[in-house]
Amino acid sequence: MLEFRMNLGGALIAAAIAVATFPRLWSAQASSINGRVLSAESGRPIGGAVVALRTARRETRTDSLGRFFLPDVRTGEQELQVLAVGYSPARATFAVTAGPPLEVDVELDPLPRVLGRVLTVADRERARNPWYGEFAGRRAIGLGRFVSREELERAQGRSLDAMLRTRVPGIRILDVEGLSVAGSARGNTAIDPRRGYARCFVQVIVDNVVRYTTGGVLPTFDLRSLDAAMIAGIEYYTVASTPTEFNRGGNAACGTLVIWLQH
Repeated sequence: MLEFRMNLGGALIAAAIAVATFPRLWSAQASSINGRVLSAESGRPIGGAVVALRTARRETRTDSLGRFFLPDVRTGEQELQVLAVGYSPARATFAVTAGPPLEVDVELDPLPRVLGRVLTVADRERARNPWYGEFAGRRAIGLGRFVSREELERAQGRSLDAMLRTRVPGIRILDVEGLSVAGSARGNTAIDPRRGYARCFVQVIVDNVVRYTTGGVLPTFDLRSLDAAMIAGIEYYTVASTPTEFNRGGNAACGTLVIWLQH
């Protein structure tokens, strides 16, 4: 459940919006959003929850006290989604107009303690690959493009560059100095047709280690060095949709390719 509080003309107005089935459209005078994410069961703050504006393709995470802040929210209709491991997601749609900040309290319901078959499979995957929970959370928000382990298993025997070419729209696979590299025509650096390849090379992160950072030098990571059998999951983000945890030092000017290996 999301609770919106706003101060209009000195009068405090509070309204609760149920988001389990059909979110209601709510009007609020606001140019930024701040609030807390709490457990509906205990009232305790939930740290590390993902708070995303799906329509604006922006996200942030709550601190240890469950607080979050989204500045400079554009006016118009916005869809807010909140995700946290172990809790049911919450979602609401509302209209934002210029004015004072919108205060939002989000209460998430804990997931059932008795796990069904689907949750058991997810737990097995999470035990094998510790990053799986965050991968699944980002995939649920839908800010990037994702290739799951199931899809990779169907692509056994194919090289990584061949699979990306067909599975991930928006990425360009280029041959540069004998290496197969990922480029983008949507980044902050333009395509150089005289050289026959993009000067905007995608940042590559493998198992949370940066293997190539967007810059002025040519890439050194060859996509052909990996095949589908070695990979457990893939994420690809454009410049605008790259999550803050992958945009380290502002080095995602051409987008980001995240690869998780089998363990």
